[in-house]
Amino acid sequence: MSILRNDQIQAALVAYLKSKTAITNELVTVDGTALGADEIREDQWQGSEFDYPNIRVRLIGNSPLDDACNHSRITFSCMAFSETASSLQADRIAGIINTSLHDNSFTANNITFTCRLTNLIPAVRIDVRTWRSEALFQALASGS
Repeated sequence: MSILRNDQIQAALVAYLKSKTAITNELVTVDGTALGADEIREDQWQGSEFDYPNIRVRLIGNSPLDDACNHSRITFSCMAFSETASSLQADRIAGIINTSLHDNSFTANNITFTCRLTNLIPAVRIDVRTWRSEALFQALASGS
């Protein structure tokens, strides 16, 4: 076995979030356009078009737990962004992410995660038009 790579972990987390209709159903623009899973991406995605609301997944840490390196303690963040007039949408999305991941075990892309919320951060305005809410998690990850 080899260490669980950061790109593998992040891709698995993004894939899992994209599979949850409770989350993707919340990604709807102010005018009612459904964005769905297309707006769930890794934090450093550098595309040319950004639609709101969206979710970005940020891997913060990846610490192997054994000599075989196929088990890791990871820390990650799911950030919900919104351009609505109030913080309600961003906070709602982060809350639904919390409900989907906290105290939950799941497998995505051949990696098994056991997650626990460590902090649900209320929405803050990050610029004139955008709110960001954030759910921070710690997890055990195992796989190949």
